[in-house]
Amino acid sequence: MKTSTHFVRLSETPFSRRGSYFAFFLDVEGGELFAGTTLYIGSTRGGGATMNTATYRQIKAEIVKDGRPVPTAVSTTNSEVIMQSDYGEFRFCIGERRFVRIKGTDGLSLRLTPKSSPFGSTVTDLMDGAWQFDFNESIALLIPFKGTVKANRAFGGNFFGVVGMNFEITPDENGVVDIGIEEFTIDPIHRPFDRYPSYEKCVKDYQDEFDAFAKAVCPSLPAKYESMRLKALWNTWCLMVEPDGEAMFKHTMIKMMRGIFEHVSGWQQAHHIICLSRDVKLAWNILCGLFDYQDANGRIADILDNNSHNKIAMKPPFQGVSLMWLLDNCDNSEIPFEDKKHIYQGMVRWTEFFFKCRDIDKDGIWENRSAVETGWEDAAYFEVGFPLASPDLNAYLAIQMEAQAKLGRMIGIDEKTCAGFEAGAKALVQKIIEKFWDGERWIAFNCETLKKSDTKSLPLFATLILGKRLPQDIIDKSIKYIFEDNAFLTPYGLASEALDSDYFAHGWSRGCVNTPVQLILCMALEACGRPELAKKVALRYLDMLNRTGMYHMSNALTGLADKTMVGTVTNGEKYLFWSGWTSSCYLFLAERYGKEQIGPVRA
Repeated sequence: MKTSTHFVRLSETPFSRRGSYFAFFLDVEGGELFAGTTLYIGSTRGGGATMNTATYRQIKAEIVKDGRPVPTAVSTTNSEVIMQSDYGEFRFCIGERRFVRIKGTDGLSLRLTPKSSPFGSTVTDLMDGAWQFDFNESIALLIPFKGTVKANRAFGGNFFGVVGMNFEITPDENGVVDIGIEEFTIDPIHRPFDRYPSYEKCVKDYQDEFDAFAKAVCPSLPAKYESMRLKALWNTWCLMVEPDGEAMFKHTMIKMMRGIFEHVSGWQQAHHIICLSRDVKLAWNILCGLFDYQDANGRIADILDNNSHNKIAMKPPFQGVSLMWLLDNCDNSEIPFEDKKHIYQGMVRWTEFFFKCRDIDKDGIWENRSAVETGWEDAAYFEVGFPLASPDLNAYLAIQMEAQAKLGRMIGIDEKTCAGFEAGAKALVQKIIEKFWDGERWIAFNCETLKKSDTKSLPLFATLILGKRLPQDIIDKSIKYIFEDNAFLTPYGLASEALDSDYFAHGWSRGCVNTPVQLILCMALEACGRPELAKKVALRYLDMLNRTGMYHMSNALTGLADKTMVGTVTNGEKYLFWSGWTSSCYLFLAERYGKEQIGPVRA
């Protein structure tokens, strides 16, 4: 009986490659025990921007001996998936973004069963050894390099023809099966068979590309976090999408996770930019992508997948905080002028949007129209209703205006314009203090009814991202409120709603220890001159992630990952997977706070 070994567990994060739509999944139950697991080759196209049901598991893989499937276990390295039986194994590698190579040398057969579409299965023998079949939104070719392919087709009694089928690949005279699966979005024309990379070349290319990314983004971490470093890097890397001339992506960006969140989020990209900024060219590339889809009013797309973008929702203007981080902390001398200009123009329009389209009462403070515009979705202070004005989201906009001024001067924008942005930012900070600070804590209010929040919600205290722009007494009282009696501070990081709050409910922003709260509050505490508190929070959060993995929601009372809380039923998944949002945050916090000395504090 085989025992699996794991670089990562496929039940926690499906196996993929940067820029690829191939991914390896276990079945929906996620079983990992020998004889209790099933491996699928999946496609991650579609379903993301609208969160519609998408079927990712496309090809069931089985090891066959003497005509019968045998029990298997599934192991992983940081470049391969290995399906193992008591009689031998098959190894899988995503050798190119659209090409998977599979190899077995133990005299066993491999059975591949593609998922049937509602209209039956389109399967075509191309008469040159290759077979064409449906693969989610695309087309796949099965290419046998060694071994013999037999297609077993079941024909139905209607005009759709084939209703089900599988391929059985038997070994050659040396006991070898060596095949490839190539993905196409148009009618496929394959290369000569000898032009495809060998299995060994696939593994080397995969490893080399990942190693280069790891070296550029996070070459090392303090010893306590080093063992998780490669896993966190790999998780983020596997969720990266690239422009390919066909999908809607025009720049490198990072999906949230596999499953229901199989999309790029503008709110999260802004956080990735900071977390991955050691590779400054990558960070600017991601930032440029945020302004690729911007409407006539200046609003940027909320979420984006390979074939659509969401025009219904939006998220806060944290992009300005990201830009300010790059300008203050990175050498931007090699960033092309055109990229800086693209960001400047897009960000100015993005800022204008909030004053044109989200300031109903024209008081110079912008409001949210619904929870899906906040990033906090279920926060307790939403009880006062919408349109809702809150201090944290306006604080981001104030920093964004300052960042516009700073970038504007770099690219030659006239001083009057840049000074105007700075004056606007200063005026906005003053309004934030006047409207949202009640003398003891930060509040939100409904701009129609003027009803004020009376909750203990930590997202409101993200206003501290303003740092020394705030009066010292407000900073001191805010920090005291957060840390007094440990109402928010848990052994696992900061809870999004105070543990003694009447509204505490384990939700995303109603009590969970979630990724954006940890990142933003750590940055805010540093900006306020309290790096020791930022470190205290970060180390607790990092210790938890070391134990549980890269989940973006964790129970504030137990420190266990909340894997079943959001939307899993919507697309047939039972559990949430690791989040790229969290793995990037892990790298940033571990590098910044895991050392004895914290980096320079920038107010």
